[in-house]
Amino acid sequence: MAITINLSVVAWFIIFCIAVTIGVLLIIFLRNCLKISEKVNKILDDNANSVEKTLKVLPEAVTSVDELAKSAKGTLDKATSVVTTVEDSVSDTIDSFSFNAENILSIINIASSVVKSIISAFSSKK
Repeated sequence: MAITINLSVVAWFIIFCIAVTIGVLLIIFLRNCLKISEKVNKILDDNANSVEKTLKVLPEAVTSVDELAKSAKGTLDKATSVVTTVEDSVSDTIDSFSFNAENILSIINIASSVVKSIISAFSSKK
């Protein structure tokens, strides 16, 4: 008894096996999705009151956050102006201090010259 197998029959058999495998995997996937959907529905049903309370409070919370953001922006603008003023004041003080430091160094230099002159005058008399 000789069995002849045509290549097209083998190809159709392989395609059929792949289709059945994909179908089984798709059924398993959909079954798992259904289980997840049931769990989510159960969780939502158990927490329906909490979800409703949260959704009722949500507009007030959003309004509060908006008011806080506006207030923070105003405070930040004021702080920026204060920082700018302090920066200018510190810069002026540093400029004044460097000018005064230069004057003090000049005075010390002149005083040292005077002291040297006095010392040299007394030392030359001996």
